[in-house]
Amino acid sequence: GQQRANVRGKVTLKGEPVESGFVEFIPAAGVDAAPVKLTISHGSYDTASDPLDDRGVPLGSHKVIITSLVATGKKVKNEMGEMEEEFVQLIPKIYNSNSNLTADVTAGTNTLDFDLSP
Repeated sequence: GQQRANVRGKVTLKGEPVESGFVEFIPAAGVDAAPVKLTISHGSYDTASDPLDDRGVPLGSHKVIITSLVATGKKVKNEMGEMEEEFVQLIPKIYNSNSNLTADVTAGTNTLDFDLSP
């Protein structure tokens, strides 16, 4: 099977912990593995205790995508015309839809902190 490693770290935006969201590791071309999406809780993430996926991150080079949706407190109409909570992406596009973040995951425990600026 795919060799995996434990990955943990902190995620901050402008020096403040990102309360909730996801850190996604997307294997680079040539790495035969599926992406891993890890949960950010109170500014930290850890594969060992992740509620969704505790198998670790495949070894090798990855593109990293960081997202954090926060409720604006407003209601907006969805495609069906129903009112629902409005959420906005807290994290700048250069860390998700236009991400240039990368990470190399090696055997053992990796501590990868992401200090994001706006």
